[in-house]
Amino acid sequence: SVAEREGLVRRQDVVYACVRRLCQAAAEAPARVGRMAAGGWRDEPDHPIQGVLDRPNVAMAYAEFLAHVVAHLKLTGDSYIWKWRSRDGAIVELWPVPTSWVTAVYDRDGRPAGYDVFQGQALAKARVMPRDMLRIWEPDPAHPMKGLAPLQAALRAVQAEEERQDYTVEMLANSRVPGFVLYQPDAWSEEQKSEARATLMAGLGRGRRGSPLFLSGENARIELPAPLRDLDWPGLAGLSETRICACFGVPPILVGLRSGLDAATYSNYEQARRAFYQDTVSPLWTALDAALTRGLLRDEEEPPDLEIYHETGDVRGMREDQESLARRASELFRAGLVTRDEAREIAGLGPLGGAAGRSLLLPAAAIETPVEAVGVEAERPGPDMGGDAGAGL
Repeated sequence: SVAEREGLVRRQDVVYACVRRLCQAAAEAPARVGRMAAGGWRDEPDHPIQGVLDRPNVAMAYAEFLAHVVAHLKLTGDSYIWKWRSRDGAIVELWPVPTSWVTAVYDRDGRPAGYDVFQGQALAKARVMPRDMLRIWEPDPAHPMKGLAPLQAALRAVQAEEERQDYTVEMLANSRVPGFVLYQPDAWSEEQKSEARATLMAGLGRGRRGSPLFLSGENARIELPAPLRDLDWPGLAGLSETRICACFGVPPILVGLRSGLDAATYSNYEQARRAFYQDTVSPLWTALDAALTRGLLRDEEEPPDLEIYHETGDVRGMREDQESLARRASELFRAGLVTRDEAREIAGLGPLGGAAGRSLLLPAAAIETPVEAVGVEAERPGPDMGGDAGAGL
C-alpha cells in the first residue's frame, strides 16, 4: 500500500540511502522565478511567488520542503503540495502532504473534482479543491492519471534484500553451533563436563554463543556448519542492491554500497557523481520546474512568459572539477582559440583586463592561410604527366 511504501524508508537502509541522496542533490539548486530574455534568464526576485519559494511555510525552508516533495514522489509515485491562500486569494504558504493522506476525487468525466486530505484521528477530513492542490507524479505507462514510483518497480529486489537481512539477524541471534569440540577417548563424567563448561563459558561473554560440545569414543567425530562464513552473500547482496539503485537512478558508489566500492577509485566516484547529476538529478529538476510553473504560475493566471527554474550554476556536481577546467582553458589558449581573459574565465579566475587580457596566443610554427587561398590551390591543375595521368590525379 501507499502507507507501507512511505514507511519502508524507515527500515530499509538501501531505500533510505537512495532517497536521501536524491533529496540532498535536488535541494542544492535554489528555485527562481524568471523569464527568458535575450541574454538568458532574468530573475524576478520581487515576485510574490519567489517569496513563497524561499520560505514555503512557517516550519520549512525550501530545502526541507523539497526533500518532502521528492521523497513522496520517489516512494509513492505521487507528490501533493497544498496551496494555502490569504483572504484575497494569493498563495502565502505551500505544504507538502504525504501521499497516504490524500484521496483523489473524480467527476463523471474522469476529471479531478477535488482531494480529500485526512490529517489524522484528531482532525477531520478536509476537501481541497483542484486549484488549491498541486500534484506531481511519475508517469505510469498503464494509466495516464496514476503515478508509478521507482520503489514500486524495485519491490521484488527490496523484498529479497529484506529476507537476506532478516536471515542474517536470525542466524546471529539464534545460532547454537558449538564454538568448541572437546574430545577424549574415554567417556566424560558429569564433573568433568561441568568444570570444562564453567572454564570455557567464563570467557565467552554474556551471549553464551558457542558453548562446548563434548564427544567421547574412538570413532566420535562430527562436522559442523560454518554459519558465520555463509552469512556473507556478496552475489545476492550485490544483485538486490544494484537493482534498487538502478530503479532510483543512484550509482551504488555514491551511497557507499559494497557493490559500488569493490572497484572504487577517485576517478570512478567523480564519473559516477557527474553521471548521477546529468542523468537523474537534471531530469528531476526539469520535471519539478514544469510542475511548479504549472501549479504556481499558469494555474494562477500569471504572465505566460514567467517560469520557475532551478539555478544549477553553483551546483558542484554539474560542473567540471577545477583541474579539468584549468587544463581545458590552457589548451584553448595555447591553440589560439580564446583570449587570455576568456581562458581565465573558463578556469574560474578573474580577468586581467587591458591589452594583456584581450591578447591571443598564436603558435609560432603555424602559418595562417586564408580559406580562399586554399581553394585556389585545390583547383590548380597538377603537373603534365602525359595522357590521362593529370586527369587521374
